[in-house]
Amino acid sequence: MRASLATLVVALTAGTAACSEPVPTVSAPPVVNAPPVVQAVQVERILEDLSAELTEANREVSAEPLLRRVGGGALAMLQAQYAAKAANPDEAIYELGTSFGDSQIVARSRDWPRSFAVSTEPDPKAQDAQFIYLLEQTDARAPYQMVLWARMLKTPPKTSPAVVGSLVVSPEDPDLAMTPVEAVEAYALAKDDPSGAAAELFDTKPSDGIDPDPARQRWSALVAGFDSPELKGLEGTDLSHSTELIGGSVSAVATADSGALVFGQVKSTLDFSFAGSEGQLMNLGAKGYLGLGAASLQPTKSVHIEHLESVVLAVPPKAGDGIVKVIAVADLPTAVTVE
Repeated sequence: MRASLATLVVALTAGTAACSEPVPTVSAPPVVNAPPVVQAVQVERILEDLSAELTEANREVSAEPLLRRVGGGALAMLQAQYAAKAANPDEAIYELGTSFGDSQIVARSRDWPRSFAVSTEPDPKAQDAQFIYLLEQTDARAPYQMVLWARMLKTPPKTSPAVVGSLVVSPEDPDLAMTPVEAVEAYALAKDDPSGAAAELFDTKPSDGIDPDPARQRWSALVAGFDSPELKGLEGTDLSHSTELIGGSVSAVATADSGALVFGQVKSTLDFSFAGSEGQLMNLGAKGYLGLGAASLQPTKSVHIEHLESVVLAVPPKAGDGIVKVIAVADLPTAVTVE
């Protein structure tokens, strides 16, 4: 919740109703603003470590070099994409950027966890993707680790300068068009049902059959593949899918327009089963699934697929237009079970 200046009023009475003297008041001292959680020299050192680890991971196409500066959902996604790549050399993966500019969003807080975000500076000639990374420190003794990364779709809204720090916004802050948690929950609903009411809340709602959200495109294509006439023709088919907020993944900082920049993660799950009578075959085709736990690419009974997605949203204040902007996304399959 944004810190606010509180005034403590102490009423002193003389003990008689007839007293007409002014009632004195005593004001509490102003709330001291919390400082930025990291200074420029600390950010530089942390990003040097992160850059070195990511550079080695990109070179080796392996998560093994990510020993200190990457953790949580960010590490799980990288481990999954490298495992899929090992099983299928043709697998397309995200090669995370390792160069950083001066674009930093530093939280202002005295509590833990503490966080700051940075964006990468891609080489214009190489047409590299641009990413945003969220780094978090869980307690005073823990290292700052990248816990979320996503590919930029648009420029984030303005925040306070890093030397000043941006106020931390509570995941349940009611002074926005929707709370940060509600925003990520709504995004999860929109991802699983792009034609539903939740999609209307975002600036990426599909139009003329085109979905501008690449993470949603990927998930919709997967669902559509399992809902195809070819697979429906199998005996006794059943398809279910859902996308849900990962509890505890939401964090947010205030933006200059009194809104919030929100970071979160969602998990998408698809289950498909069929009777598997003699002569009925299906082929998953995605060889990378063999690195994510699939024992075979030819199920005879069922398929279970999990995707993990990082998302960064810009939530407007209550007085705004109510439309949430999708700033950055990254979606990857992380687990596959085949029977």
